[in-house]
Amino acid sequence: MKLPPACCRLQTLGAALGVCVTIGFTVQLLGGPFQRRPPPAPAGRPPPAPCAPHTHLMFLKTHKTGGSSVVNLLHRFGESRGLRFALPHRYQFGYPNSFRADRVKGYRPGGPPFDVLCHHMRFNLTEVQKLMPKDTFYFSILRDPGFLGESAFVYYRGVAPAFHRAPSLAAFLTSPHLYYHPQTRGNHYARNLQWFDLGLPGPGENQSIEKTLNQLEQTFNLMLITEYFDESLVLLRDALCWRDEDLLLFTQNQRFVGKKTPISASQRDQFRAWNDLDWILYSHFNRSLWRRLEAYGAARLRSEVARLRHRRAAGARRCLQGGGPVPAQLIVDGHLRPFQPPGGRAQILGYALRAGLPPGERQRCARLATPELQYKDILDRRQFGGGNGSSGGGGGQ
Repeated sequence: MKLPPACCRLQTLGAALGVCVTIGFTVQLLGGPFQRRPPPAPAGRPPPAPCAPHTHLMFLKTHKTGGSSVVNLLHRFGESRGLRFALPHRYQFGYPNSFRADRVKGYRPGGPPFDVLCHHMRFNLTEVQKLMPKDTFYFSILRDPGFLGESAFVYYRGVAPAFHRAPSLAAFLTSPHLYYHPQTRGNHYARNLQWFDLGLPGPGENQSIEKTLNQLEQTFNLMLITEYFDESLVLLRDALCWRDEDLLLFTQNQRFVGKKTPISASQRDQFRAWNDLDWILYSHFNRSLWRRLEAYGAARLRSEVARLRHRRAAGARRCLQGGGPVPAQLIVDGHLRPFQPPGGRAQILGYALRAGLPPGERQRCARLATPELQYKDILDRRQFGGGNGSSGGGGGQ
């Protein structure tokens, strides 16, 4: 992305350049009062009409798909605008049981609707509609089960009996039915997890796959795809009439991989076959996403994705110690230390803030780095008292 001409003219002046970069980053991070400039209209067409940002949002956070990063984005968007979140009493809405409106803290029948619903649940549209406005924008995120399967195996090995009983990933993939019993508690993590999170009927429940997919198309305005995360965000930004600044995020709940050998192509195919319903679901909405992206235009898409990544990289350099994620044990501020799954088989990375950040900027950077559980507590205190949503610990809260 080219720097604005004013900044370019100041490149030879070290002190002035520092001011320019700082101001530029602050505008990117905070957003300020500026709306995103729409792309120029093709010759002969009028420019697009201005639109208002969408603020009624239902995001179905599916497991091991990158949804935690989207939730952080929604947390910051909603907090900065004083939106009302539908929050669980703890951290999930009775999952893995089907969602019920009465599991939302502060919900009462006939009461005022909520603005944002984005925490883990097993989706139930009828119950969701009891608390969200009619103009709510519904979206979710899906991941190729060839990759999700391996991530779930590592992350949930301590809680999914099917994974725990298998001596290794290879052994599980060779004979998954040997270890998997569908009625055993926790085994929903071991097969067709995305299908389960969407609250869809299981095999033999007398509903065709085609009808199920059609119903999802009618319910969800957009399905993001993990493998094309930034491209998906570009479509989301335009659909919601958000600013570029609203899409700034740092990847949350990222697993440390190190020098571990990735799973083979044949193992990915085995996971796709085992998670057959998830593969159908993913394939359908991956095609749907790419129809939208092709309509968006290849050159325009490349430009928008590059701008998005440029902003993210600039934010990371400005905010983060080392410019990226670090192991949890290196994060001194407990408010920024991510949750680690039971069993210790997966190491989840987090973020440590650079030393010496001015207080206001430190607060903004901390919000970008705050894990989901801690951010939910911030929002809870803001909506229901018990604090003002901030505490010590170096600005992490």
